[in-house]
Amino acid sequence: MRSYARFNQTAAAGRRRTAFTMVELMVVVVIIGILAALILPAIGAAQRRARVAQAQAEFERFKAAIGSFKQRFGVEPPSQVTLHESPAGWTADARSRAIIKQIWPQFDFTYSQYTGNAIDVNLDGDTNDSVVFDGAECLVFFLGGMFDSTSGAKVGFSKNPRSPFLLDQGSRDGPFFEFTGGMTVSGSVLNFSGRFVDSDNDRVPEYVDSLPSQTQPLVYFSSYDGAGYRAQDNAGRMARPYYQDAAGRTPYNRESFQLISPGLDQAYGLGGGFDKDNDQWASMAGSSTALTQTQIDQRIRDESDNITNFHTGTLD
Repeated sequence: MRSYARFNQTAAAGRRRTAFTMVELMVVVVIIGILAALILPAIGAAQRRARVAQAQAEFERFKAAIGSFKQRFGVEPPSQVTLHESPAGWTADARSRAIIKQIWPQFDFTYSQYTGNAIDVNLDGDTNDSVVFDGAECLVFFLGGMFDSTSGAKVGFSKNPRSPFLLDQGSRDGPFFEFTGGMTVSGSVLNFSGRFVDSDNDRVPEYVDSLPSQTQPLVYFSSYDGAGYRAQDNAGRMARPYYQDAAGRTPYNRESFQLISPGLDQAYGLGGGFDKDNDQWASMAGSSTALTQTQIDQRIRDESDNITNFHTGTLD
């Protein structure tokens, strides 16, 4: 009997040791919390790096598309041009006319092959508009071409040398880039899907990067085949492209183009001087006075997560 009692006492003690006390539970909870605090930021940072890498991988596809466009037409796409819907609009716009003529030397500025001798670039029913395309919009237009009225997809340009904007059933140039999304028309309303957006509400689409919940489009600056960047090409989005020096004498990718994503904060910042080797933000290129410390701090907040085609990762 004494042995049996000792056995029961030993068994009961064993059972008691298998249970956690309140203090032990609290210690476990604290340890789990500490581990989560250490691990979750690392996981978040890894996810951000993966998303940035995915966006930059797409920049390589844009590079190939721009190269294909240049191989076909002899020049890279411009990053600012005005398309005039009526023949009279081209008369006073020598710059835009020259750009179109460089791409399509036989372009018919009288629109003699279009119904009513006009086209409707922004599909608003008015064929007398002059529609300004900034860099973000030029990227989509010149690499994608026209929207097909039936499928809503980008279908490139007609190979008719006089009328590339025709939506005929003949052979076509492009599209040079495979865009995700399309367009539908409901009455006078344009609806863009996928990664097409119209952030400035001018009925001309732009394209966003692959970052989640992105609403601001990719900015494209052309160097015009090394002739020089134009600060005004994306004036409504960024003040100017990026330069290696504060004076704006040495742009990044001076012979090709700059592609810029606003990053997760969807803020472009000013552009201008940035020393990527030392992470230094200079005064805005071309500015006669240096930025204040407050302005520099704001630039860092806005631009440190920007993704570009001339710097690995983000600008931080």
